[in-house]
Amino acid sequence: MAPLSSGPSNYRSLRTQPGDSVVALNPNAFDDPGLRDQDILLSKDSNVGECAIVDGDNWKHHTFSGGIVRLNPSFDRYYLFSFLKHELFRTQILAKIPRGATIKHAKGLWLDCLIPFPNQGDADRVVRYVSVIMQAIVDKEKEIKAKHDRMTQSIEQELFNNQDPTATFTYHEPTIHEIRKLGRLDASMYAQDFKSKYFRVTNYRHGYTAYKDLGFSVGRGQNLQISSIGKSVYSEIEKPNFYRLMLPKHITEYGTVSRYQWLGNKRDLATLSKGDVVFGGEATFRCIVICDSAQAVPTISNIHAIILRSTSIPMYRKVFIGAWLRFLGRWGFSRAMAVGGQGGSLAIKYFQQLIFPDFPSEKQVEIAELYHNPSPPPGTSLTLTNFVDWHRQWNTNLSIWELDHEMKILQQLLADVQERIIQGQEVRVPL
Repeated sequence: MAPLSSGPSNYRSLRTQPGDSVVALNPNAFDDPGLRDQDILLSKDSNVGECAIVDGDNWKHHTFSGGIVRLNPSFDRYYLFSFLKHELFRTQILAKIPRGATIKHAKGLWLDCLIPFPNQGDADRVVRYVSVIMQAIVDKEKEIKAKHDRMTQSIEQELFNNQDPTATFTYHEPTIHEIRKLGRLDASMYAQDFKSKYFRVTNYRHGYTAYKDLGFSVGRGQNLQISSIGKSVYSEIEKPNFYRLMLPKHITEYGTVSRYQWLGNKRDLATLSKGDVVFGGEATFRCIVICDSAQAVPTISNIHAIILRSTSIPMYRKVFIGAWLRFLGRWGFSRAMAVGGQGGSLAIKYFQQLIFPDFPSEKQVEIAELYHNPSPPPGTSLTLTNFVDWHRQWNTNLSIWELDHEMKILQQLLADVQERIIQGQEVRVPL
């Protein structure tokens, strides 16, 4: 990336741009700031440079601390937001802050950061192009969250509304016999909260299945230590003939991957395959199901990943199992079974104590289709004018896996356009 001073004069300081910002009052004297849809929030203290955009108008009785500013730009907010999320902005703002501080404070220095703008005849069209790409990315993120919420609600409704009415839960302190049978004193599995949730699953009217009866084989991801595979070369960007590395810590709560790394190694490493259920058993308890072939881009994980495999279980059931494991993590069930500090670890040997409700096949399919359900794009032509609406129309039929795939394509497109703007190169709008 070229230094800011060496390119054409197409950088504008935030301080010189029309618009304003709002700093929250002391939260102890609450005054509703009236958060609105598409408001941009920027952190100027502590986690300096992080920013987010408000989703919807249902933010009554919410405020933000004095370390957050709300931006009200007079120019295109999605164009601004796209560059606030870019590494260039964070690099600038961190360079302006005194080093060595435990808690960083940007004060008003963020206003001196430069935002690059296109320097060509149709600059307004390029700004619009960047804006609609960013808006389409935000919409896909929102749709992923919405569909994941629907999955969670569907699981809750099926489980909670179909309890055997003849049984009731009564909590009892653990007995010596129960402790001996379970063989553990290193978990919260004797607490009332865990036992009540366990009862919910075992009291489900269609029954339940223990993990050992599901038909999965279980193993770990690739051991990446030098003692196991020799020396490797790591990269933050894609390189030819490198493995794509998916770390459990980068699995999101929605069953997607926030970012990949790349690993070069001369050996044939253990790659992931379509249908693999990859579970991050340390602290996060998040889960992803590989829903398309990983052979085009050979993908590996590391030894912290627990991988469930089966050649006999249908795809929809694997996707449902992944959804249930994410639900257990969100429900606090997995954490109660985990051992150790810093969020705990759910090792393979403790998987034998997991239980899975026997939802009817049609309900499993309904839940699975919210995660994986390919759909063709709209039949209308994509233009700069209808770009956002075209993607919104497609989003309604896409599921989480496909939404994430299309979002990553847009993110790469945005990154390529932004790099040309930063370098002062001409951007061709193909629409």
